[in-house]
Amino acid sequence: MTIFRRTLLDRRRALLWWALGFLALNLLTLSFFPTIRGQQDFDELVQQMPEALRAMFGMEQGISLGSAAGYLWARLFSSLLTVLLVVYAIVGGAGLIGGSEEDGTLELLLANPVSRERVAIERALAFAAALAALTVVAALTLVALAPPFSALEGVNAGGLAVAFAGAFTLALLHGAVAFMGGAVSGRRGPGLAAGTVLAAGGFLAQGLLTAAGAPEWVSSLNPWYWYLKANLLAFGPRWEAVLPALVLAAAPVAAGVAVFRRRDLR
Repeated sequence: MTIFRRTLLDRRRALLWWALGFLALNLLTLSFFPTIRGQQDFDELVQQMPEALRAMFGMEQGISLGSAAGYLWARLFSSLLTVLLVVYAIVGGAGLIGGSEEDGTLELLLANPVSRERVAIERALAFAAALAALTVVAALTLVALAPPFSALEGVNAGGLAVAFAGAFTLALLHGAVAFMGGAVSGRRGPGLAAGTVLAAGGFLAQGLLTAAGAPEWVSSLNPWYWYLKANLLAFGPRWEAVLPALVLAAAPVAAGVAVFRRRDLR
């Protein structure tokens, strides 16, 4: 059995529970949409909120929270759905090498005729596949459940696809950083810390920098800005919502593998 397949099998039960969680999240979110659809009161309330908070949760001028595009972007893609994918990625990424080494199971695996590079790379690829599968489940359940609630009316189809792809690559980047922290240190904690600092810092910076009127080149240093810059469901797809995070994710993985292959196990 390959390391790739074994890694997926070891995570199948957790992946199932996460998939059910995204199903419940989508159903709960969609069920509330009919109660606020077309309601102007919510837009007036949003305008009274601090600009940093509006930017943080994707509430943009000219896009009604009572519209499908405004509601789904604010309730899912700018907050819960994306944040949960990032959490899954950080926890999973930190455990691939650091968690396994800390638990004592990695040494048993490496006692077999298999290189450290193969173990690290196949586990990283399996983690990316699991994250992609979870994203696909979230996308399919949203699309399947939305019609009875008229929750996709006016939503740009290409933008919706890119919104899910962008959420995946953003989570993948955070998972890659967590993987690097665990692979370098041999412990789960530093990986969790590295991924969490990037996630929390980037999410908060997205709102604060926008409110402060920071130059775009400063905001562009933040991965969350690439994704949350504009409502994809209303304005359509943007390449920078997907590609930069996908390309950049390779760097921490490569760094983690390079250090892991040379250091002593704990």
